[in-house]
Amino acid sequence: MIDFQTDIPAAAIMHSKRDSLLKRLHSATVSPAACARKWQGQYWQTHGDERSVSCATCRRFDAVKQRCTIPFGTPLRKCVVSSLEAHFHDCHGEDVLEIGFGRFKLARNLVTRSGGRWTGIDPQQPASRPARLGTGGHGLANVLPFENQTFDRVFGVQSIEHWGQRAGGLREPARYEDCLQEIARVTKPGGKIYFDAPIHFHGNEMFIVGDVQRVRSLFENAYWENVHIERWRENSAPLLRYVPSDKEFKDWPVEIVSYPADQVEEIRENGVVWLLVVTATRTSTSTSTSTTIN
Repeated sequence: MIDFQTDIPAAAIMHSKRDSLLKRLHSATVSPAACARKWQGQYWQTHGDERSVSCATCRRFDAVKQRCTIPFGTPLRKCVVSSLEAHFHDCHGEDVLEIGFGRFKLARNLVTRSGGRWTGIDPQQPASRPARLGTGGHGLANVLPFENQTFDRVFGVQSIEHWGQRAGGLREPARYEDCLQEIARVTKPGGKIYFDAPIHFHGNEMFIVGDVQRVRSLFENAYWENVHIERWRENSAPLLRYVPSDKEFKDWPVEIVSYPADQVEEIRENGVVWLLVVTATRTSTSTSTSTTIN
């Protein structure tokens, strides 16, 4: 149940022209060197084999003014910006693939300004514009049009939750195993991957219900090592909680087919939206994968 004294419903946040301009300005002027200084060292708290970044200890939190210093976006977007600043300020000499690049250019700008070469694929790009190294174009996560071991880093910003999405009917849901095998194929041994996704929000059911162990299990195979889970803003204190709303709930009956109704209802009543980040390293041992080149 939403408490307007402590909660921010997702649908209550309006995206203004000013907000959009501030987001674009930040992406256009972001400095990898400044991000490196802000996020150097350990910025998380360790809980077992997972990492947590609470609002109170985040380096983007102003303890005096009791606010996040990112001046635009929803609480979720602020977490995405913070995580990208922390993870992508040094891509010197790397070939980097973004899966589902959309219009948000922060990660792309951090990659290129820190000395990397950015390539992007997106299913919403026209098929007449195929993906090519060094630019963005059409492509799907489960059929990557690149040679084996092409990239030093592969990442997605709020895209992984949509690969297996049922609602919307835009395309046939992909199998996560197929997508991650393709990503393993095009990633160099020792290369890195990064994927972030909102929890208790939208996309495939495992992200809606926050089944972190199920998400983690996707990376527990011969392709990946040094798998880390980061939980951004799961603990929002002293800031308001960010909670899902009716806009998100409408797709949940279509998406959620494997979890009991009482668990889903509990999330509807008490769930908070937070950002899950998964990072891992491609194993150095040779693992057979199929070759898929368009």
